[in-house]
Amino acid sequence: MARVNGGVTFAVMAVILTARLQANWGDCDQSGNYHMENFGRHILSLLPNNSIMLTSGDLSTNTFRYLTIAEGVREDVPVLDMAFMGSRWFVPILGPHMRGVVFPGLGYYPNRNKRFPTFTLEDFLDANSGRDVFVCLKPRDDTPPMEKWTMIPFSFCKQFVRKGSYDALTLSLPTPSLDIYLPPRTELFGDHTWENVVLHEYWEAMVTPGRFLWDTAERTQDLQRRKELYTASFDYLLAAKQKIREKIEEGVISPLSWNHTAYYSKYMGVQCRQLWVHIAHKSLAPGSMGAKYDACQRQYFADYVASASPLARTSDQDYSNIVMLLNNPGM
Repeated sequence: MARVNGGVTFAVMAVILTARLQANWGDCDQSGNYHMENFGRHILSLLPNNSIMLTSGDLSTNTFRYLTIAEGVREDVPVLDMAFMGSRWFVPILGPHMRGVVFPGLGYYPNRNKRFPTFTLEDFLDANSGRDVFVCLKPRDDTPPMEKWTMIPFSFCKQFVRKGSYDALTLSLPTPSLDIYLPPRTELFGDHTWENVVLHEYWEAMVTPGRFLWDTAERTQDLQRRKELYTASFDYLLAAKQKIREKIEEGVISPLSWNHTAYYSKYMGVQCRQLWVHIAHKSLAPGSMGAKYDACQRQYFADYVASASPLARTSDQDYSNIVMLLNNPGM
């Protein structure tokens, strides 16, 4: 009898395990998933020779270090995790293997530590001023303002340049190449996967140059130049969104990706509204251009309202104001 019960138990367990395996096989089988590799290869392919890449966090550090060390992709680009670079063991142990990188101290620290010979980010950039230095994906939040250096957009990265050494209007700020790197399809991955993080980074990279031009305009005193920067910001974002729409229509990018990033439509609407306020109400351009941006803000705000999730509609404090604006043509 015991043998019979044991056999029944084994059979039941085998059925349950088989059912679970069949139900979850699609999520567990990642044999054809090359999103992270393609993502890393795309970014590395854009960097100039002998660049230095700064990273922060598992996603960027592990992706790029695996490719450069294990796969031999862009071995001329050392990858430095800023968190590890602050450890006392990093410079003595790994520093000699970082292909000519100069470390002006024994460890990175946002603000100099008098009890330990540390260096700031500005010290590091000064010591390696003969090489292009990039921070890829999101920089550390504790990086203090720098006196001599600033960052400009560079695809999924930002490049450090000396202040006053560039003209925002003449910078080459193309949208990230959708033909070389494509974001993962939203419906295939969960909210807490690296692929989903990459999707967010993709949308962020699409708006960052436009935001950079806008922020530059906000700091510009000359009204004519400010108008040119505002307009360049808007034109950039409009071109980026058009490229995304084209890829959605071609079936290359999932429409769910667009809905998942409704904030992009909101951001476009905010940009248009601010342009409308500055240009139409501060006499930076004729009234016809003000009408153009008024129509623009309403178009993108309508896109946002149509694609916003139920959670966004209840948690976004701006949602009700946007709906009110759409319902009142004079606002």
